[in-house]
Amino acid sequence: MKIVRTPTGYCWHSLKGLCYEKGTSMETAVFRKPLSDIPLNQEAESYLKEIIQNLPQDLSPDRAGYYSLETEELLTKDAAERLAQHLKTCDKPVSFEDLRSGWNAILVDYHRHNNWNYPVQAQKPVKELTEDQKTARELWPYIWVMIQSMIILKTAVYYFGITGSADPSTSNTVMLVLAILTSFGTLGFFAWRKSRK
Repeated sequence: MKIVRTPTGYCWHSLKGLCYEKGTSMETAVFRKPLSDIPLNQEAESYLKEIIQNLPQDLSPDRAGYYSLETEELLTKDAAERLAQHLKTCDKPVSFEDLRSGWNAILVDYHRHNNWNYPVQAQKPVKELTEDQKTARELWPYIWVMIQSMIILKTAVYYFGITGSADPSTSNTVMLVLAILTSFGTLGFFAWRKSRK
C-alpha cells in the first residue's frame, strides 16, 4: 500500500491498484464499489454501513489461520459482487428486508462452502498504518514530552523548591537540583534523539 496525492486530496493505493480517499477504509471502498449503482432506501443504507462495519467478523475464516491483506481485499470484493447480483433482482430502491435477506444468504453460502476456498496463512498480516495513524504516532512523543516537562517535572521542581526554601537542608537542595537536571536532561535527550532521525 502507498499514499499518493490526488487533486481531491490524499488517497492510498491497494495491492490491486485501486485508489481510496483519505478517511475511507479498504473494506468500505472495496465493498461499496459494486453496489454504487444500486439505489437503497434510507433504512437499507444504514444497514449497509452496519454490514461494512462487521465485515471482519462476518468474513473471517472458519479454520485456523488468517487471510492475507490481498486475500481480504479479494474476498470483500467477491462478497460485494455477489450481493450486488442479488440486489439487482430486487425492487428499487432496495429495501432493508431485501438487503438483509440477501446478505444473510451470502454469509450462509460463505460458511457452508469452505469460505469459498480462499486460502489462509499462519501469521496475522501486518496492516499498514493510515496517514492519520502515522501522524498520531509521530505526535505522541511530542505530547508526552510536553506533559512531562510542563506538568510532572515542573510540579517536582516547584515542590522541592518550596520545600527547600522552607527547610534548606542538604537533602532538599540535592532533590531540587536533581529535579532541575532531570527536567533539562529529558528535554535534551529528546532533542538529541529526534535530531538523529
